[in-house]
Amino acid sequence: MQKLLIGIFLTFTLVVNATPISDNLASAFKTGNSTEIAKYFGNSVDLSIPNNEGVYSNIQAKLILKTFFLKNKPSDFSVVHNGDSKNNSHYSIGNLKTSNGTYRTYILYKEQDKKVTILELKIESDE
Repeated sequence: MQKLLIGIFLTFTLVVNATPISDNLASAFKTGNSTEIAKYFGNSVDLSIPNNEGVYSNIQAKLILKTFFLKNKPSDFSVVHNGDSKNNSHYSIGNLKTSNGTYRTYILYKEQDKKVTILELKIESDE
């Protein structure tokens, strides 16, 4: 019984402390606005989308993301889960609905001085 209570407490603590991505960033995914998303990239970002995977400069990542959105026009984006990770970083998992199907997104980011910086972005087919 004690383990169950500890488990519930830890789960509640993680859910309460998890920092969700901003409405602006979620809206940028929903509309496929690569320029707005790129504002959250640092000097480099670990990017993994269909047919492109690697660590790219923010300019390269923006162009790759723009190409992805041109081929897969977004119609909706919703955050499914938020959580905390190592080194004071956070993550958000979401569903991106596009003209070519639904994609699962994983966004790993850090918040410093009230500024969010995306460290890693994965967009994977949900099929």
